[in-house]
Amino acid sequence: MIRLKLIFSILGAAMELNEVVTDVVDLSPPLKRLLLDGDAKVELELPISLLNINISKNTKIIVNIDKNKDDNYKEKYTVYMWGILYHKGGESIYISIGGLILKINKDLPFNIGDKLYIGLKIIS
Repeated sequence: MIRLKLIFSILGAAMELNEVVTDVVDLSPPLKRLLLDGDAKVELELPISLLNINISKNTKIIVNIDKNKDDNYKEKYTVYMWGILYHKGGESIYISIGGLILKINKDLPFNIGDKLYIGLKIIS
C-alpha cells in the first residue's frame, strides 16, 4: 500500500492527512488514477509514464497544497503543478490541474476559483 501524506499550508499553518493508496487505475494511456483512503478519500489523475516517475502501491509520497507558489519547488518536489478549485460541496473539493482532476473528500479552507499549487515528493 502506498502511504501518502497530504500537507495543506494555510496562512502559515500546516494540516497533514495520512493516506494509503488503495488502487492505481489505468485510464486512457498514459493516465492513471491514484485512489487513496485514510484521513480523507483522495483521487488524483496523473500521466505517470510521461512524467518518468514510478508510483506503485508501496510508494510513499508527500503532497503539498498551497495558495502560494514555492520558489524552491525544483529542489523540493518530484512533480510540481498548479490547478484551480472549481467545485466545493459538502465535504468534497475538486481541483482541475490542466484538465486532470484532484478530488479530496474533506472540507478544506479553500474557495472556488482559488489557484492552488500542488507539489508531489516521491519518498520511496
